[in-house]
Amino acid sequence: LWWSVLRLDTSTPEWPRGAWPSVSVIVPSRNEEAAVREATRTLLAMDYPRLQVVAVDDRSTDRTGAILDELAANDPRLAVVHVDNLPPGWLGKNHANHLGARRADGEWLLFTDGDVHFSPDALRRAMALVERCGVDHLAALPLLVCRGFWARAIQTATFSLLTVRYRMWQLRTPRTRGFAGFGAFNLVRRSAYVTSGGHERLRMEVADDIKLGMVLRRSGFAQALADARGLVRVAWQDGVLSSLRGLMKNAFAGTNWQWRWMAPAVLATVLPVVVPFLGMVMAPEPGMKALGAASLVLSMVIHGWAARRMAGGSGLEGLTYPLVALVLGGLMLAAAASATRRGGITWRGTFYPISQLRTGGADERVWRWDGVTGWRSR
Repeated sequence: LWWSVLRLDTSTPEWPRGAWPSVSVIVPSRNEEAAVREATRTLLAMDYPRLQVVAVDDRSTDRTGAILDELAANDPRLAVVHVDNLPPGWLGKNHANHLGARRADGEWLLFTDGDVHFSPDALRRAMALVERCGVDHLAALPLLVCRGFWARAIQTATFSLLTVRYRMWQLRTPRTRGFAGFGAFNLVRRSAYVTSGGHERLRMEVADDIKLGMVLRRSGFAQALADARGLVRVAWQDGVLSSLRGLMKNAFAGTNWQWRWMAPAVLATVLPVVVPFLGMVMAPEPGMKALGAASLVLSMVIHGWAARRMAGGSGLEGLTYPLVALVLGGLMLAAAASATRRGGITWRGTFYPISQLRTGGADERVWRWDGVTGWRSR
């Protein structure tokens, strides 16, 4: 992955030809009064010449909407959309993004979240990068601002597993299944978004950010992944307990709410730790013991390096990887069991039945490669 990923901080923030294309930043927020003012100001402080910010107040019950209206009164580049009711068959965030895209005027759309912070030159560097690479969608890995050692360990491991799960290193190789997308930074050419169906195809998809990348790449649009290198920062979850709760909410969605896909996902999470450990402890030959120990140490080194790069950690987070992998595997099973027992999940104050989530989501297994026209939906 890291060999194939682009770097945002090394992209020259200059447009190679003519005037910069217009960009609309779409940011849905629900009950974000503690963070929305500063985050919106960082968006408006970006030095991009043709910028529009569309802030969507998604049924907030706090002062989020009022704060956005105050900011909009002092900056004509900010448009505020207030959502009072959620129509049937939609997840709240997906509906908010859909409305924001309809309100947007830009040739490019940047989907982000209400608690993401941007450096002033982040968007200019990103737009120069998509022009140089000739892609229609750029997903950027943000810097994770984690509160505490264990939060960094858990969140880094989760992100690392996502990159493997969705084969994000395959983006530059034609006829591969990999795709990418991150809620903090999904920059999409407007024509590609409209042609692919956008959030209309993601009405009930919990992992809407990653699955937007899937819909775009399966629709034939070029995609790239960049490391934002601190130009985009987000406090993804606030501490250890919040990180675990977030995983409980999202883990079952990664298997399209199907138990038959949960078992392979759990095994893929825990076996890279369990098998080397058993080899190290139980293998009859010294060479096999050494191989098991080396594999376990290598996984910890890689995880520690990822924690340094993705979350600004010390690298010692890698020592926790065997334990964290087992915890994540157990939480994945717990998430599936909880959603099955309750018959659904509660997200942003609304309960969604599993039956609706299964039929209204974007399952990657419905796509196939026919060898002639590319990916097609069954």
